[in-house]
Amino acid sequence: MAEPDNLRLDLAPADHLQRLLQRVPELQEIAEITLIAPWNLDSSDVGPAHWQRLAALIAGHLRDPNQPHCHGVVLIHGTDTLAFCASALAYMLRGLDRPVVLTGSQRPLLAWRTDARANLAAAVECATLDLPEVVVVFGDRVLRGCRATKVDANDYQAFDTPNAPALGHIGVAVDIAHSRVRRPDQPLRLAAELGTGVLALTVFPGLDPHTLDAMFDQASGRVKVLLVRAFGMGNVPMADKASLVPAVARLVQRGLDVVVTTQCQRGRAQLDLYANGRALRDAGAIGAGDMTFEAAVTKAMWALGQPERTVRGWFETDLAGEVTL
Repeated sequence: MAEPDNLRLDLAPADHLQRLLQRVPELQEIAEITLIAPWNLDSSDVGPAHWQRLAALIAGHLRDPNQPHCHGVVLIHGTDTLAFCASALAYMLRGLDRPVVLTGSQRPLLAWRTDARANLAAAVECATLDLPEVVVVFGDRVLRGCRATKVDANDYQAFDTPNAPALGHIGVAVDIAHSRVRRPDQPLRLAAELGTGVLALTVFPGLDPHTLDAMFDQASGRVKVLLVRAFGMGNVPMADKASLVPAVARLVQRGLDVVVTTQCQRGRAQLDLYANGRALRDAGAIGAGDMTFEAAVTKAMWALGQPERTVRGWFETDLAGEVTL
């Protein structure tokens, strides 16, 4: 981004990316860098088709015998949807054996007190380490990509992994907790097929259950997975006419997969604990455990593109450290 009048943020011209190494020359002291600029977009406009192109680009570069050996990849990404992209890449790059590091900044590179320079340097250094995961490097921490969520729009510590410890700390040195780093169990393989028939619903007091039926009648079969952001540990209203349970049961009977997450940043959707959660479970809903919203949405998309298992089967599988089973 750029600040043309110090009052607003606009997308910088595409050639701004090409001048990155000139503006941050210390990056070349850390590693030999090849710069690729596949596009220049506000992250609000980055979605599943872009994730697929990025995954294919990364996998192709890492597997190409005609390319110089690449120790790792740094992906510069806007912060708004960075966690969605990190989660999607973690699922699509199976058997990843080198670091794929996502980073960004809260202030543009040329702004006063920018965090971009330090984040970039830390990300490039982490891309040279023994860290075979998709990770987010931001502020002073190294975070598992499919556990990351944006927690602050202003602070320089913009990201956190509320239900999992950080993979590393960035101080005078970069300290990686190698015992927590996952290791590949297969050769690098691209699994980039995605389905976009996913809809998310945030539960709130007073939500009319009949709107679910009306919504899906209008969708005409386009929605395959409903992600319900429930209260607490996976609870929804179930008293009298406010009960969402019959509507969920009807959707399941119509062939939809209903996945239940929690609105809380910390904790898990545990559908066997309270009566309201058990009612959802008995209606056929799938608990997402302690996954972030970003990880659950992108996993639902990824699961729709991988027909060798059902959506339920994939949600009962830990693919990249996104869930505690």
